[in-house]
Amino acid sequence: MTTIKTLKAFAAAAAATTLLVGPVAAADNYPTRGVSWVIPFGAGGGTDRLSRLFVAESERIVGQTLTVENHAGAGGVTGWSHVLGQPADGYTIFNASPTPVITLLTEEEPPFDPTEIEIIAYIGAFASILVTRESDFPDWESFAAAAQERPITIGGTNATLLGVANTLSQAGIDVIYVSYSSTGEAVTDFLGGHIDATAATESTSATIVPENGVAILNTSSIPLSADMAEALGNPPMSRDFGFNGLASPRWVGMHPDTPEELLQAAAEMVGKIAMDPVVQESWEASGEPIVYLNREEASADYAALVEALRSAVKLLD
Repeated sequence: MTTIKTLKAFAAAAAATTLLVGPVAAADNYPTRGVSWVIPFGAGGGTDRLSRLFVAESERIVGQTLTVENHAGAGGVTGWSHVLGQPADGYTIFNASPTPVITLLTEEEPPFDPTEIEIIAYIGAFASILVTRESDFPDWESFAAAAQERPITIGGTNATLLGVANTLSQAGIDVIYVSYSSTGEAVTDFLGGHIDATAATESTSATIVPENGVAILNTSSIPLSADMAEALGNPPMSRDFGFNGLASPRWVGMHPDTPEELLQAAAEMVGKIAMDPVVQESWEASGEPIVYLNREEASADYAALVEALRSAVKLLD
């Protein structure tokens, strides 16, 4: 009996040691295989293009390939649900904007709360640019005047729409907001004449202006880079008209059950990629420079963002 008890105790201790050491050992060598870089949007949008630029040099930088996976749908929630359905082993990373957060906050019965994620970094922050057809609204003043006379439709993802809605609300302007699962879809409908205007990131706006549209307002609190401002025709900012702008982060998260050691290892990996000169140069060339926050800073900012959005989402009703 004593022998059996001793063996049981030894087995329990060994199991506990395995549980304790396993994640640490895995974290020490992380990553040992390819990592899935999940985005909740379709191909062609700003997050998709920038994600592919971000992971392009991953094998050189961290020794393993990070592969972008598009899981679009349900306002970004489909991709988030996919991540929550994967093993919490550190090999599925989620890169998103505020869009799925806003979607969850606007649903009457959301499948989960936007706090169900472990934030490990911010790698960017984008402005929401209001783009119109020059023949319809060549500038902010003409747009504001027309909005008082007839319904105007503006399409975009929830995140870019919220940036525009934040400014239009302060201006006392009512419009019809059309939510899309990806910026690419909104741009396609704008180019096809199905909506009057689009709310897009600066990098996406640069693919429209000046050939197929005009940027009439930067609704963000972030000034554009000199090169991007010039490319977009130096659009005015919300603050130029006395309004408060709103910026949106590109956050990176992981399954909430991921072991602490793996969370930290993944955060360090993302930081290493974000700080790489080649990656930074590629993002800069795309029109949206890397804006990196480490795990601690990003987690704190994300918590504040969620609470701010709980109030702000009422603007899209």
